[in-house]
Amino acid sequence: MPPTKANPTEVIELTFEPLALKLANPFGISRGTTTVAQNLLVKLKYGSLIGFGEAAPSRTNGETVQTVEAVLTAVRDNKMLGDDPTAMRSVMMKIDRYINGHPSAKAALDMAFYDLLAKIADMPLYKYLGLADLPLPLVDMTIGIDNLDTIERKAKEALAAGHKILKVKLGTSYDREIVRKIREIDCKVSLQVDANGAWSVKQTMQMIDWLSDYDVDLIEQPLPKNAAVDDFCLVRDYSPIPIFADESILQAEDAVRFEGAVDGVVVKLMKTGGIYEALRLIHTAKSLGQKIMLGCMVESSLAITAACHLAPLADYSDLDGALLLSDDPFEGAYLEEGFLKLPNRSGLGVLHRN
Repeated sequence: MPPTKANPTEVIELTFEPLALKLANPFGISRGTTTVAQNLLVKLKYGSLIGFGEAAPSRTNGETVQTVEAVLTAVRDNKMLGDDPTAMRSVMMKIDRYINGHPSAKAALDMAFYDLLAKIADMPLYKYLGLADLPLPLVDMTIGIDNLDTIERKAKEALAAGHKILKVKLGTSYDREIVRKIREIDCKVSLQVDANGAWSVKQTMQMIDWLSDYDVDLIEQPLPKNAAVDDFCLVRDYSPIPIFADESILQAEDAVRFEGAVDGVVVKLMKTGGIYEALRLIHTAKSLGQKIMLGCMVESSLAITAACHLAPLADYSDLDGALLLSDDPFEGAYLEEGFLKLPNRSGLGVLHRN
């Protein structure tokens, strides 16, 4: 039997360790190129059960491996986790009062708590959250910035693997050549573009005019992270193509700020601080008429699978981070006919391969 609060001898024990993830190919966006993601693996032990979490820090959100380690060390040394997994919200609120920001560190703790809670209940997390029997969105495959020959190879590999949606990273001096190359390969595949904040308002409008002839489903984060909401309004009012915000949207309050300025928001556990805050953002954005894309950083199947449990609430899925790895240390959500499917195991449903 899983331990319960009735056993006063049990405490929640926190450990963490580096999790280096090597990519199968260099992954480029407008801000730079990654070959190895330096993440952290978090474990919450409670009796015989272990809840797993993953932190994928990003300098864009003010985090590094060192800052995540510092946060987790402070949480552990100050004995902030208590002895009752069902008090998760109280614990996370206490951590928020003690430590500002640091969303990926909090995301790792949050998903480990949810893994524990669903394991105690002996059911997959999506069932624990009441999300069974809802349709799933197709998952895209992201094609990072590279030379045109490599982009062609990656696109053909993605299509051969069964992906029905391609997302291409832009923000280069040859953005139009990239889009033309994709359309030469497949003129009908569903296509999204993501500039990661590389364009000005003027450049965005010029690209909108041009992209309108290439059957693009949406444009993600055309303007910089800190661009004015009014600038997003200008772009959205001008564009026949839906505009989504990623880097500009961290939590539910940001969706409210961007009401009327974007057509959709990108929800990432590493930005929100975990599953609980991701749910707040999703429901807030939906109430404002905004579409939902679930996104990710470069993550193992641990964090990707955690996000997949929320996929029934999303309109789009950009949860392809683990598919970019050369060696995934976890087994979890798996690709089948263009969808990421969840295993029928309790908790997050992931298995550590090491």
